[in-house]
Amino acid sequence: MSGAQAHVLVNADVRTLNDGGDRAEAIAWKNGRIVAVGTRAEVELAAGPQAECVDLGGATVLPGFIDAHHHPGIVALYGGVVRLVPPVVTDIRSLQEALAARAAVTEPGAWVVATNWDEHLLAEGRAPTRDELDDAVPDHPLFAMHYTCHRAATNSRGLEAAGIGKDTPEPAGGAILRGKGGLPTGILVERAFCGVETLARRSLIARDPEGFLRRLAAHYRTMAEAGITRVVDATVPPDVMTLYRESARRGDVLVPTMMLPVSDASYLQEPWDIIGGPLPQDGDGELLTTGPIKLVFDGVPGCAMCLSWWQAFGATLRSFGLAVARGTFEPIRTALSLGPQLGSDLKLRTGIRMYHTEEAARIVRAASDRGFAVATHAIGNEAVEIAVAAYAEVPEASDLRGLRRLEHACFLDLALIRKIADVGAAVVSQPELVRLPTLAHAASIPGLRYMPHRWLLDAKVKLVGSSDHPVAGLDPLEGVRAAVDRRTVRGHAHEPDQAIDLDEALLMYTRTAAEVCGVLDRCGTLEAGKRADLVVLDVPLDGQTLASAKVASTIIGGAWIAPAAEA
Repeated sequence: MSGAQAHVLVNADVRTLNDGGDRAEAIAWKNGRIVAVGTRAEVELAAGPQAECVDLGGATVLPGFIDAHHHPGIVALYGGVVRLVPPVVTDIRSLQEALAARAAVTEPGAWVVATNWDEHLLAEGRAPTRDELDDAVPDHPLFAMHYTCHRAATNSRGLEAAGIGKDTPEPAGGAILRGKGGLPTGILVERAFCGVETLARRSLIARDPEGFLRRLAAHYRTMAEAGITRVVDATVPPDVMTLYRESARRGDVLVPTMMLPVSDASYLQEPWDIIGGPLPQDGDGELLTTGPIKLVFDGVPGCAMCLSWWQAFGATLRSFGLAVARGTFEPIRTALSLGPQLGSDLKLRTGIRMYHTEEAARIVRAASDRGFAVATHAIGNEAVEIAVAAYAEVPEASDLRGLRRLEHACFLDLALIRKIADVGAAVVSQPELVRLPTLAHAASIPGLRYMPHRWLLDAKVKLVGSSDHPVAGLDPLEGVRAAVDRRTVRGHAHEPDQAIDLDEALLMYTRTAAEVCGVLDRCGTLEAGKRADLVVLDVPLDGQTLASAKVASTIIGGAWIAPAAEA
């Protein structure tokens, strides 16, 4: 379809998702912009007699979905490496075989890179040892990323390349797991794996930049077919940013992309090189832009939590209760896997904290002085407390690149939510994470909720939907479903008091996402003058059809990307 020709969709359920929640029966666009929304007669008159008209048979039209926390760069970077997942990898032996096969076709001295291993999916229920990795890959350095992207496995050559040995001190914000005699086991947690990750990333880019660009272009197509018309890449180091710009130069950036810059020394490190370096250039300011600086305040799955004794006791009792009710020890194992430690203040803490409040405020202030907002990865309640305290100490300027964000913000209580509202931070959530296998056996913590969408909306916090792909799937409709039903993989509704309704869930992926990304003047609602970014579903959308609804067509900037509605 020609961009210069007017196009009209009629006999449609057009949900504008504007402030008034208006609905219409027709919509038209021309030259990449919406020209009319309203009755069929009104829209056809505005579009003119030469407009191409498509009858949707009552199907729903929505603003294009915005995925505000996604990792296209990681997909492109690691898309060509071996994935250590079932059915190919089911135990340590098959993991070794997969790594050995990749090493056999890797040039001498180059890094062997793998992703997505999960000890809970291995028959042994544990991570591979350094000796097992050495047996599989004896002659290359190895970097095997955990599915969480917050820990990694490496062999002796990888440890040597990164300068990690028996006498290497524990890095601030990380852990080198050790065995007999203090020797590293090959499992590196959080900032401990930064050196290995950076070396492997640079090796991959140097060896195959064209492969990165091909995979990025293919992933743009995949996102478009899922109805994503704008995306935020939440982890973009400088070398990946350079490849993004090359993709834009070639005309391959199909989905407008906001990049959140991270340090060249790894996304877990303090980004002083970004704050103190030259300000990124945005190209045409539409297809490729630079947003807030990304900070990481805690990890996964050992997020930074702080529980009172009664919360810890209550969660323990609930875990035992779940274990008895379901006939499995998994709830107890899930609780203990967080490695809780009792402090002198009689509070139970888990996880690794990347920053203290003073450090956090210093880096937020420096970023603000350079014109950057910040997007802070904070999962546990203690990490969120630190981020909010830092935000409160640094007044937010009006000319920053985007709004202040809290990425994930999973475990919250009502008092903490009030603090988030007071500092004006947006929460960028990933509803589909309620489907993660580990949550199926997790007990609720007294006083806290996991992804408390109902509480956040009631407190008037700007709540944004996203996927965190490839950690979870990328289908925005699945995210909407998860926000509405909160069902785990076992079919149980997890903390159903935090469920939200369909309209509220749709706003998370459209209007509110556009507002937080600073593009509500261009997209996020279906209104005349805005970009023609819209999604056509295969059915009229309501509570009954949500479970099976699919994207039939996607229009980005007026261009039909996925299969056309009339096909």
